[in-house]
Amino acid sequence: MTHAHPLAFKTIPDLSTLNRTFPSVKTFLFDMDGTLFDTEKYHTLALQQIGLKYKIAPPLGPKEVHELMMGKADHLLFDLIKDWPNFPPHWGVEDFVAEKNRQLLHLLSSVRGEAFFSMELRTLLEQARNNGIKIGLVTSSEKIITHALLKLTGLEDFFSYVLTRDDSQEVKPHPWPYLKAMDHFNSSPSETLVFEDSNVGIEAATSSGAHVIKAQWY
Repeated sequence: MTHAHPLAFKTIPDLSTLNRTFPSVKTFLFDMDGTLFDTEKYHTLALQQIGLKYKIAPPLGPKEVHELMMGKADHLLFDLIKDWPNFPPHWGVEDFVAEKNRQLLHLLSSVRGEAFFSMELRTLLEQARNNGIKIGLVTSSEKIITHALLKLTGLEDFFSYVLTRDDSQEVKPHPWPYLKAMDHFNSSPSETLVFEDSNVGIEAATSSGAHVIKAQWY
């Protein structure tokens, strides 16, 4: 059963607030880009770097490109931009993803983790782990990017289950990734709280039947 519209949080809640609001929840599932990490802008910058390198001419302005990318898996993004002027005609989706990941890792390695991660989220993760809540990460990003970001911010140990684009039969907005994570934790939708920011991710989370928080803290 699908729950009501997600609750929007403009600031990162503490565990006591979440326990009062969702008393039946035993599992937290986090989206990554835009929710756990403030990295959406770096994905846009990576695409812009590709555009400069290959002289690709987007038919959209920077703001529209950013909105186009929000929450989308790279293979879906590829389908949307492969016909842009000067896009390398020999590229398949794997070529595009590999180049975008190279650019993204280069950008992120040049900044400190604090630039795209809030320490208040680390506090929430610590509180949840100390209180026996199961914590998973469900992302449309590839495995190489996901684990690089977790290592860069020192968060690897908080997530006992990580599901990436490489592990998924279906991607958001399909609910499969969240249903798969709930199955791993043996958690029902009523026992699960999903943290999401994009419309694509929120559609996936609500369709899974879980409780949903719309993350607006970034």
